[in-house]
Amino acid sequence: MTVERLARLGILIALLTLGLVVVSLFAGLQQLVNNPIAAIISIILGTIMVWLMAKVALTAERRNTSWTRSITGPNGKWLFLILIVLWMAGMTLLATLGLGALQVGAIALIMLFVGFFLFMGFIWAVIGE
Repeated sequence: MTVERLARLGILIALLTLGLVVVSLFAGLQQLVNNPIAAIISIILGTIMVWLMAKVALTAERRNTSWTRSITGPNGKWLFLILIVLWMAGMTLLATLGLGALQVGAIALIMLFVGFFLFMGFIWAVIGE
């Protein structure tokens, strides 16, 4: 096979994958259009998450600020350790409630993101010393 044939095959596979993703998301998007309040709330939450992640990602380009010095200092790792232990207790409580996936899914997703930021903050505090 030549490189051109492989490139065409790659484009074909990418288009087929895009088609599968669009078809699989169609029912979810239809439900979102049928519930405008849920659509607005999800857009707002998505905007807040993107803003927060961009703010955290761009922190390294700015000069040190007071809040970064306070959490990357010698006591910052202890703050994040306490927050991680509290997060683990919250996740344990959530798991022991015995709720179904529909009742606990949104809370678990939010807790997943919270845990990610806590662990990244802990690593940042330890490396920042």
